[in-house]
Amino acid sequence: MTKIAVIADPHIGVGKPHFVDNWKRAVAHVNARAPVLTVILGDLTFDGANSEADCAFARQAIEALKAPCLVLPGNHDIGDTDRASGQPSNSERIARWTRHFGADRWFSDAVPGWRLIGIDSQILGTGLAEETDQWAFLEDALTSGDRRPVLFTHQPLFLKHWDEGDRPYWAIAGEPRRRLREQLTRSGAVAAVSAHIHRALALIHSDGPSIIWAPATSFLTRDVSMPAQDGTALTGVTFLDLAEAGLSVGFDPIPSLETFYIEDFNGTLYPAPAR
Repeated sequence: MTKIAVIADPHIGVGKPHFVDNWKRAVAHVNARAPVLTVILGDLTFDGANSEADCAFARQAIEALKAPCLVLPGNHDIGDTDRASGQPSNSERIARWTRHFGADRWFSDAVPGWRLIGIDSQILGTGLAEETDQWAFLEDALTSGDRRPVLFTHQPLFLKHWDEGDRPYWAIAGEPRRRLREQLTRSGAVAAVSAHIHRALALIHSDGPSIIWAPATSFLTRDVSMPAQDGTALTGVTFLDLAEAGLSVGFDPIPSLETFYIEDFNGTLYPAPAR
């Protein structure tokens, strides 16, 4: 059995460092568990989409993790998929990310018998040239021989079910979601692991990819501010155990994390997104 740590939505930066102490406590917790690999599932930075300083700060911060680390961008790192957003993902923002953290997509065969694949959810459905390149990358990465694929993204594939309507800020849009579903099913992918919702959820399936949402280390949200969703409100980290028998998931609440609700900041940190 091989243990992988997943850290989601740290939201750390220099201008508004409210969640940095929670990040440090989460890092200490992960280091104590000694995983072979740590995956950070996006929104690592508070405002890396606009701030070089936040990216530089976060890049230095991940050096505290003892295990090798793979990082994906989220909407606060490189912008939104919605082209009408005031902060759309674009080539400039992606380039800033890659200067600090490396590629916005990757795969790893570090765990025997498994292939871990990370993609940039913030370009899906955008029509950017980077999206075209990523679809080709994913097709190749899912051709993994006898290795069992696990997909990692920032945005979840859906909030309630595969065939729901588009919710551009909250989940991957319908057209790329359908394409992902076909690719994951064809390849026999075991699970899709995501972040962004700041809740913990594990829907384990035997006839398709299991759906796992990793809880955040930074803050919680109140139900009145969110679209209807499942899962459990907790702050902590996630551990995936990968073994010959399959994948198992454990959510680790970290009692030392300070509990924040984003609504209590009254819009002084982030503007409220549309529900």
